[in-house]
Amino acid sequence: MKRLGTVITAAATLGLAALAYAQASPASGQPDYSNTPTQSSRFAALVPSDMSATEACSGFKSTTECAVALHAAHNVGIPFKDLKTRMTRGETLGAAIHHLKPGADVRAEVSRAEEQARADLPSPPHSSPQG
Repeated sequence: MKRLGTVITAAATLGLAALAYAQASPASGQPDYSNTPTQSSRFAALVPSDMSATEACSGFKSTTECAVALHAAHNVGIPFKDLKTRMTRGETLGAAIHHLKPGADVRAEVSRAEEQARADLPSPPHSSPQG
């Protein structure tokens, strides 16, 4: 029951963060996080309990990069904060995983996290051909 409460709280936090980012102007220099997966409780559950979704995703180039990092940290069993620090300082996800958990199968873990993030993030709207 406690886990369900944590998931609901995380989902609500993520929803508020998405609203805040959706209202931010791309001209402000911040990435457009309007596609934040607000409906994904699985994604929201990955946000560390001691930080908001806004804090978790700040510094990343995109929502997708943030989602991939959250999944990778969870899957590999490494602290998200450590992974985020390395990635936001310019290290690739693979290099960061290798430094934080040298025995991990880096390629497999990166691929797995990318696949999970794609499942969490909504697809961009399709435009219909005009003719």
